Amino acid sequence: MTSIVLRELPKSGGLETVNLYIMNTTVFYPVVHEPQKKYQSEDREYSCTLFVDEETKDKLLDEVMVNKSFSLVGVEKTSKPPRRIKYPLSSQVEEGKVNYDIVADMYGFSVARPEFSKKGNPMTVNVIDAEGNPFTENVGNGSVCNVKLFGYRNQDNQVVVMLDTVQVLEHVPYEGKSSSDSVEDDVLGVSYNVKKVDTPVESPVEDGQKTHSKSAKPNQSKPEPDFDDFDSDIPF
Repeated sequence: MTSIVLRELPKSGGLETVNLYIMNTTVFYPVVHEPQKKYQSEDREYSCTLFVDEETKDKLLDEVMVNKSFSLVGVEKTSKPPRRIKYPLSSQVEEGKVNYDIVADMYGFSVARPEFSKKGNPMTVNVIDAEGNPFTENVGNGSVCNVKLFGYRNQDNQVVVMLDTVQVLEHVPYEGKSSSDSVEDDVLGVSYNVKKVDTPVESPVEDGQKTHSKSAKPNQSKPEPDFDDFDSDIPF
């Protein structure tokens, strides 16, 4: 079962702030080691889709009053056309497509954290194991985690949240979309290795930060665009 823990924090900039913990949640599309581009934007963010049971969902909406929308797996559709089942079961998608059978009867919602704060400061997501040590492996769909969110209460008394820390409890290795490094082509009549493109080294960034190569970062699953959840009003 999933559960939540809410911790009130001192006011920041006149706003009531909190730490919200989502315990034993199953995650999909975790982008936690390095930010990726947002849909139709050059801005980048960390993101993750969390799944909770109905009781936890009700507490988040009724008690915490989190500023999020939740979708029941296999039932509820996206709001924008073309409308589709947001979190489909295997019976609702083509064979080989991502399905959410392991979280059937649960409710999903997405959380994010921008690459930079409103003041331009770089931000990161802490990723740790059960003992609190850094977790550097790729986190795959279906992993079970404790997820810590930082939030503030807006003028409607709703809690607006962003990713802070992901504690991996049950790790499912990440599987990339490419199923094999080789291809068997029945038209060409041969099998051959797929040529890889080297990832270029990033150019130096401001403030004297060190240059680093993306190839040294863990691969992450690319999340599907989520049009129903936006955290653009976070003031930090």
